[in-house]
This record gives sequence, C-alpha cells and structure tokens, in this order.
Amino acid sequence: MMDKDFKGARAFLMIPVGIARDQDLLDNSKSILLMGEILSMLNVTGEFFMSNAELAKRLKTTPRTIKRYLILLENKGLIKRTNVYADKEKKVVVGRKITAGDTLGTYMSLGWGQARHEGGDTDVTRVVTPTSPKYNKLIDQSNRTTNKDSPADAEPQIPYQQIIDYLNTKTGAKYRATTKVYQKLIKARWNEGYKFQDFKTVIDNKAFEWQHTDMWRFMTPSTLFKACHFGDYLNANNLDKHKNKPTGGGYDNTQVDLSDVNDDDLPF
Repeated sequence: MMDKDFKGARAFLMIPVGIARDQDLLDNSKSILLMGEILSMLNVTGEFFMSNAELAKRLKTTPRTIKRYLILLENKGLIKRTNVYADKEKKVVVGRKITAGDTLGTYMSLGWGQARHEGGDTDVTRVVTPTSPKYNKLIDQSNRTTNKDSPADAEPQIPYQQIIDYLNTKTGAKYRATTKVYQKLIKARWNEGYKFQDFKTVIDNKAFEWQHTDMWRFMTPSTLFKACHFGDYLNANNLDKHKNKPTGGGYDNTQVDLSDVNDDDLPF
C-alpha cells in the first residue's frame, strides 16, 4: 500500500548536477523540476505516487505536459513506471507508481569528482556527498536490481545511455545504448581515461565539421568512438573560437536523418 502521508517537498527540491545540466532536460526545463519532485519523494518513501494533475498544479503547467516530461524521464532511464491495479486480475488501472530508473545512479554520480566550480577558484561546499546516507539511499535503490550480485569492487558505471542519447539528439538517429558493439567501443575509450565530456566534444566536433557534406552519414558510434579516430576527433575543432556555434539537433535542420542508416555497412 502506498504511503499517502508524504505530500511532496516543501523546503527544497533534490536536483543533482548531472540532471540539472542534461541538455535534453534543459530543453524541457520544467522536466528538471519534475525530476526534483520525484527524487525528493523517492528519498523519503522509496516510490512516487503524486497525480499528474497535482504535479501540473505545482509546476504551473498542464497534465499533458507532465505526461510528456514523464515519458522523457523514462526514456532516459531516470525513472521506471509500473501500473497500479484495483483488482487481482489486473484489469482496472487506478494509477502508476514511479521508482528509480537504471541510469539514475550514473546521473547522480556526475560531478562528484570535480573539486571546484568550472572557471573559478572557490571550493565547492557539498551539502550531500557520495558517502552520505541520503545519497546512498537513492543510488542503492537505482542499482538494487542490476548490482545485487556484484562484487564490492565492481567497476564504475559507464554512461552508455547519456552518450548515445547525446549522439541521437545531434543526428536525429535512433541508436540503442544497449547495442553490444557500441558499448564495447565506449567502454574501451572510457578505460583509456576519456570521460562523458570527451564523448560530447567528439560528437560536437564532427557534427560541426561534417554538416552539409557527404561525411554526415558517418556520424555513427562505430565511426566516432573507434580507437583510431577518437583522439583525432576530440581535437579536431576548437568550437569556442566560433562566435555563432550551431546548437541544433544536427546543428541545423537540413541534415540527412541517420535513423535508417545501417551502421554495419559503413567503411570505418
């Protein structure tokens, strides 16, 4: 039975940096506030059960928009939704229960290794640290299924989903983060010391360089993340020198949609 006593956050929302700075969520900014509402309740009850109408009222938007944000959060692996039924035969749905998604732990881990604000010299004061009870409560909930049998020294999580999502955003493609070939390439580069920002830079650099050219069809995981290319692509452009840096999906809306390209047919 779901606990109805907790009515949501009153003082502040829990919004990790990894979520607050995700570009897809920034493009739908109130989805970040929605995730804050969800995290705040998950941290107390372990599950979220507020209605779309109540959420819409809190965030000053519509239930339809809340539904769209929930789909976005679910697609990014931040939450999981399960139906709540009124009967044992599971014929009558009375609501949905939200729990932590598989990638929530990764999003919450982003930024803990940075000791200072970007561009500044002031030390960061950590209100919640990676070893604090509240942080670990949500991380444990997110990883309970996948890491239940993992050894104590299991390797750090690699943000496969965020990397592929970012590439899909830039190209309009529909590559899957669960594809083993892509995971193998990403893991190899990650083990070489490259981080999430490096993958984003590679994608940005080549999207900027290859727009409006025949090379655009090579904006694929198998090309971008291959060992013989990655380092060169990472240093291919200094986008900060361009005052009018493109920021759209493929940097503009005139690129060829890569969603139907068979990655196995590419020569790289």
